[in-house]
Amino acid sequence: MKYRLTIDLKSDLCASSGTGLGSLIDADVCYDEYGIPYVPAKRIKGLLKEAAMEYCDWDESATAYLDKIFGVEGNNNPGSIKISNAYIDSHEEIEESLKCVPKEFKRYVDKQKMINLFTNVRYQTAIDDETGTSKDNSLRSIRVVNKGNRFLGDIELDSTEEKEFLEKVSKLVTHMGLTRTRGFGEVVLKLEEREEEMKQSLVINFNDEDDVEIKLLFKAESDLMIAGQEAEISKKYIPGSNILGNIARRYIDDKKIDVFKAMSKEYIDLFLNGNVKYHNCYISNHDALEFLPVPLSYTKVKNTKDQFYNKIKRVEELKDKNVQLSSLGDKYVTIDDNNYLTDVKMSFNYHHQRSKNKRLGRASSKEDGGSLYQYLGIERGQYFLGKITGKAKYLKMIQKYITVGDTYRVGKSKTAEYGFLKLMEASADLCSNQEKTYHDFAVLLMSDTIILDEKGNPSIDKKDFASKMKEVLGENINLDLSFINYERISGYNIIWNLPKEQVDSFKAGSIFSFKSEDGISLRDEYIIGQRTNEGYGKIRIVDISKYENNRKLDLNKYTEDKPDANIDQMGKKFKSILVKAIRATISDDILYDIVRKRPEATLNNSTIGRLLLMLKQSNNLDEFLNNISEIKDLKKNKVVKELFRDVVNRVNDLESIKDMNELSNISEEDMNKYYLEYIKQILIQKKIEGAR
Repeated sequence: MKYRLTIDLKSDLCASSGTGLGSLIDADVCYDEYGIPYVPAKRIKGLLKEAAMEYCDWDESATAYLDKIFGVEGNNNPGSIKISNAYIDSHEEIEESLKCVPKEFKRYVDKQKMINLFTNVRYQTAIDDETGTSKDNSLRSIRVVNKGNRFLGDIELDSTEEKEFLEKVSKLVTHMGLTRTRGFGEVVLKLEEREEEMKQSLVINFNDEDDVEIKLLFKAESDLMIAGQEAEISKKYIPGSNILGNIARRYIDDKKIDVFKAMSKEYIDLFLNGNVKYHNCYISNHDALEFLPVPLSYTKVKNTKDQFYNKIKRVEELKDKNVQLSSLGDKYVTIDDNNYLTDVKMSFNYHHQRSKNKRLGRASSKEDGGSLYQYLGIERGQYFLGKITGKAKYLKMIQKYITVGDTYRVGKSKTAEYGFLKLMEASADLCSNQEKTYHDFAVLLMSDTIILDEKGNPSIDKKDFASKMKEVLGENINLDLSFINYERISGYNIIWNLPKEQVDSFKAGSIFSFKSEDGISLRDEYIIGQRTNEGYGKIRIVDISKYENNRKLDLNKYTEDKPDANIDQMGKKFKSILVKAIRATISDDILYDIVRKRPEATLNNSTIGRLLLMLKQSNNLDEFLNNISEIKDLKKNKVVKELFRDVVNRVNDLESIKDMNELSNISEEDMNKYYLEYIKQILIQKKIEGAR
């Protein structure tokens, strides 16, 4: 059951990111790649749990909800609560508008300007108790989100009883973030019903024995932390086992079965014996473009950006013996005429666990339960494409659990902050069985592949791989070249709470070239080896005949170009933000224009002070001009009038003023403010010049 959590700021808030900004900001807030602030889900969950513990201190009857909702530390019970980051109200609308804002308005909404629209910088210093003055080197700057903003997040719970308990608990959370005992971070939390989205279930209309593939396009709604060999660094893809686990969980909940007591043949067919294969999900785009792990035969000339070679064929070496080639790393390519090259965006996130002594209010040492740690995760907002394949009769049994709009939870910390995947598209089609004849071809591993030797043990010997290929493709092939890497595969079965066997495998991207004297007919894709139901063992047949005499490879860096939208297509909330951003820029443009043009005139400080006083007492430009007409010194009167003669034209010629008029007609009152602002800045610049 989904609910909406609202967080209203009653004072400025610093939900710290754990980082600073050089010498300018000592403690920065959390904000996304567009500069829009957010409150991390882990912070919210931690505050709610502390409040729940406090609530249970005086109402012991509610203690049962504590472990059920928040889980038990050290156990395999994460709790029923699933909570997302809380973003500024209308965040999705703002983000989508920022992606396609018209070119003429882009300069107003770059990352730094967006940050400045929502935040301010506050300064603090420590006071010496003896002298009553500030201590040396104690000045600290903190960026804060301005009070009055509202954050929205999503919370999932299992029952209305849990929701009622959490409603009471949320009222106890009155402060969050840094320096909450010094006036910052006063908040009001509220849990509300969330309107359910319209969802569309997948429908499969094929004969039971047809080979069918389901194509799934996901969007990362949060950062993802898919732990690999290094626990704090995420893999760059979503393993098929994660998709299998999500659908298996839906199946178990729907059937209300205990897999230990009632492991039916249907369950085994769908999730265990390989009749249904859940493939890895790799980086894609909103149009479901298919990328694959870059072949290990692809290389780049060192110290260049666009010189690539494919070493898959035995051809003449490069003429220039001084050329050095290097690996492309864990990137992704399209195996087609476009030859797009891309990578997964990764981002660091910093976290801390408070010590058991809550009076400290910070991380201390591991011995006291506190710790500092960081994750390098997959950045939110990216698309991932995966597939499920099998006979139609099996896929029909799981189609009800594949619904566009559903949220899948994957990886670490998936109940808070990480691992939120939204299914954007789902479609079913017949698998292609079309064959093509090859004499020279390569086998590209689209996923890690586990091969067994003659004794049935996992092998990473290329001879065993070649034997497997002869078994699958035909005897009329011979291994020529190979470019191989290896991966240690592990895993954990959440349903059974047991670790999986660790085995060595050929790593995705490994590529083997074969020759067939008589020619051989092959399909585009095959699935081989072990644990194929979890995404392992998918291979692609690649035609390498075009590299017969030349290793040169044309790779094009992929950039997702989104056409600029018309300003009228922008959302209402974004337009109001854009207006605010342009207003902030107008002041900068006024100052830049004055410094650039430097109006020639000499005024003494007494005259400047008098003019500033007149300016303060004037409500509009005409009133100010009338006031300066009263200056009796004719020479001085003439100089002053000449100084302000072109103010109207200068302001009207500012690009930001023109853009503001295009977006929303500027009122006469506002224009007068800009005219007076222009005059004020001229006088200030004249005062600065006189002081030099």
